[in-house]
Amino acid sequence: MTRTEGLPFFDGIIAWSIDHPLPRLTRYLACTLLIVTVALLRSLFVTSLVPWLLFIPAILLIGLTLAEAPALYASVLAMALAAWSIGSPSVELWLTGPQWAGSFMFLLVAVGVSLLAGELRAGVRRTRQLATDLAERAAFLSGVLASSTDCIKVLDLGGKLTFMSEGGMKVMEIGDINAVQGCPWPDFWQGDGNADAVAALAAARAGRPSHFVGKADTFAGTPKWWDVSVSPILGLDGAPDRILAVSRDTTELMVAQEQQRLLNGELGHRLKNVLALVQSIANQTFRKADSVELATAIFSERLVALGKATDILTATAWQKATLRDVATAGLTSIDGLQDRVTLDGPDIELGPQLALALTLALHELTTNACKYGALSNETGVVTIAWACEQDPDADERRFTFLWQEQGGPLVFPPTRQGFGSRMIERSLRSYFHGETSLEFHPAGVVFRIDAPLPKIGAVVGA
Repeated sequence: MTRTEGLPFFDGIIAWSIDHPLPRLTRYLACTLLIVTVALLRSLFVTSLVPWLLFIPAILLIGLTLAEAPALYASVLAMALAAWSIGSPSVELWLTGPQWAGSFMFLLVAVGVSLLAGELRAGVRRTRQLATDLAERAAFLSGVLASSTDCIKVLDLGGKLTFMSEGGMKVMEIGDINAVQGCPWPDFWQGDGNADAVAALAAARAGRPSHFVGKADTFAGTPKWWDVSVSPILGLDGAPDRILAVSRDTTELMVAQEQQRLLNGELGHRLKNVLALVQSIANQTFRKADSVELATAIFSERLVALGKATDILTATAWQKATLRDVATAGLTSIDGLQDRVTLDGPDIELGPQLALALTLALHELTTNACKYGALSNETGVVTIAWACEQDPDADERRFTFLWQEQGGPLVFPPTRQGFGSRMIERSLRSYFHGETSLEFHPAGVVFRIDAPLPKIGAVVGA
């Protein structure tokens, strides 16, 4: 509330009248009552030598509390009552010449007092409205600063901290602004950020905004990355008077970008491995092919199996794949024969290279079984089983894998070693860091893997 210096009582009355305006009829009735009361008091206690004097304070009060128009009405009413009280029927015009002159002089003075009081009242109203607007704007800005998660700071031209927003104090983990007020702002920054902060201050002093990204610890020592905008605050003369620095915490974004960079590098490495594997498959497929058409068909089937494995790995960001999912991917070429294949074993997670290699090996075994083995007739079955057992001769667990065909046509060993046999006997042995065997028994093909479990993966939930 705006108060007139030294007159808090009258200031309170004026303020109350502004905040609680009376209806128009009520104002004129109150004005009439006050003037009539003053006229009665004057006639009882004051001589006729000062018929107008006591009306002036009343008119001033009316102008300040009830506005300009009621004060003008009060002036005319006061002049009429004063004239009535000092006039005489024996005088031709009720008042003598000097009395008429005095009455009009009073009216002029009263009108001037009314206009002045009305203007003072309007000035008080405007001042109060301006104060209210400023208070609302200050509360709004204060709320914005408090709710913003940005660290908003005001610096002097020397770069020393003079203000920090409430939200900024929270994100900077500062409990008391006095702990950092007056500190040189560039000292908060580490490495290149310090030089960037100094350059940003120089640009602001020259009237130019600037921007940089830097690293700075919070007051509690928490390392953070910040996206910083620095701009000059202009004074009344248009020259930089202070400096505004707004810092946004981008630590999570920087960490995410670093993780993305590492992930992209890892995916690039994985992609090179896959491309190398595809190249190897292509070379082995087309090198000893009987015809381009046949080689193309075989190559396409192998790529489909490889694609199934990559789909599984993509779901886990190329980190791992369960053996059961790998086995399912390797059996894509036996559409309609799944009921003749049994999968049995615990959930084991394999690394990406092992998953790709085993998928291709199972694809080759499946293709061979469909053409020549247990799945080439109506009665043959395939058992795929794996287990994890403690090695009695070593302090480690062993992984064993078995592919066994039964009920198919009589099996004869191949006359030459193909791509699938080479992959099974050589590549898988290297990938699994263990022993592999591919045996062509008359009753059916048997494929085994025996490897140390820690080298290949882990049992889920173990």
